[in-house]
Amino acid sequence: MANNGHQASALVAERKRQWRALQPTLFKAGSRLACHRQWGRFAMYQRALATPAFADFISNPDSFFYQGRMLKDGDSTTVMAITLDGKDYVVKRYNLRSVWYGIRRLFRPTRAWRCWSNAHMLQVFDVATPAPVLMLERRWGPLRRQAYYMSALVEGPDALQFVGDEPINSARWQQTLARFSRLLQTMRDYRFVHGDMKATNFVSTDDALVVLDLDAMREIRSRQAFRRYFSRDITRWLANWRHRPDLLPVLQGAVADMTGEPTASHSATR
Repeated sequence: MANNGHQASALVAERKRQWRALQPTLFKAGSRLACHRQWGRFAMYQRALATPAFADFISNPDSFFYQGRMLKDGDSTTVMAITLDGKDYVVKRYNLRSVWYGIRRLFRPTRAWRCWSNAHMLQVFDVATPAPVLMLERRWGPLRRQAYYMSALVEGPDALQFVGDEPINSARWQQTLARFSRLLQTMRDYRFVHGDMKATNFVSTDDALVVLDLDAMREIRSRQAFRRYFSRDITRWLANWRHRPDLLPVLQGAVADMTGEPTASHSATR
């Protein structure tokens, strides 16, 4: 048992090392990633997908955007499913809600930038998330404006739909609950928080619990601060089920042991 704990701790340490080594490569051209940099735009995308269609998207994303299927039309974000080169993707456009909002965002990394980074982080930590495909920022020189984030399209019910449709204590329900518990454990091991634990930000597939909406996700170095933000994540997750008093005791039990010190685990959400 002690040997298993040592192996798990070693794996966590190795993945943290891999993530630190990967971070400096995420926003420059390399063998795996391509970079498009002009005065008016900055883009990172998978080099294997460097086709004329992707070049056209970078030049004029909205021309593709409105040919797709609307998934969400909000003030701050618009989400579309589009097809490029015969493959389906999800594109999230981060809108500038006002002039003042745009001015505040000029000097800060965009939410698309954060999604791109966080998706790669989750892949290193073996957490299921839609594969990052492209990150695009409209710029005026170094000043950031509107941004786009493209990822693979993952089909499946979100956690709210899944729990509503699946009989309580069915094998699949128990499997998804176990996957969520492993996700929480992984968050503790690597000390990161999601920041927006709405049930609709998690998709249940046959293979995994897939984590969506990564723009509020962040690593937290301080152990004390992590406990505080992690507790907020759990509280927000449980709030999804206020209308289901039959579920709350089960879900509360699943997270009851997640408020103490992190203990290394080699499991993720798969």
